[in-house]
Amino acid sequence: MKKSITIIFIAFFSFTNTQMFSQSISDNPKYNAVKEIVKIPDGMTYEEFQKVQRTLNWKKVFAAALIPGYIHFYAGHTDEAWGIFAFRMVGGALIGWALYDQLRYTNGLTFAEDALSDELKNRSQRNFLVFSVGLIMNMLGYGYDWAHGDWIIEQERNEIYFKYGIKKGTKLGINYNSKFHVFGLNYSIRF
Repeated sequence: MKKSITIIFIAFFSFTNTQMFSQSISDNPKYNAVKEIVKIPDGMTYEEFQKVQRTLNWKKVFAAALIPGYIHFYAGHTDEAWGIFAFRMVGGALIGWALYDQLRYTNGLTFAEDALSDELKNRSQRNFLVFSVGLIMNMLGYGYDWAHGDWIIEQERNEIYFKYGIKKGTKLGINYNSKFHVFGLNYSIRF
């Protein structure tokens, strides 16, 4: 009796788990997004399909803050990505050199004698300037990587939409109603 109850319990539990698991997969938005891609236009290459699927989310933007040129690498523009990488590395080197020089110089001073000397003031001002230039280089490189990378991804996606006649949903724009001869405002909210 115990064996039959155990077998029934295991069979029931296994059946309900598979039903719950399959239900959770079909409710997953990624799974539904894959199901919605039913018709890929004739002649579309895999590279074009990848370009259409590229999106910029907060994870990639955060990664770009840590990895110079990340968004351009993601978009497939490696030459420009290496340029951004080099630009931000030079900025990082300037920051590092300014901090190292300031620490090395101030640690070797006796505070009572040299704290107010002109040499310390000049060196501190120079290190502050070098640090600031390095910081600005990093911020500009990051901003360019983010803004230009997003623009590149959007342009490539638009080229493919145009090539295959795919209609893209308008987020915000102005339209003209030729029947009533009035301008209107298009908007859509996506959650």
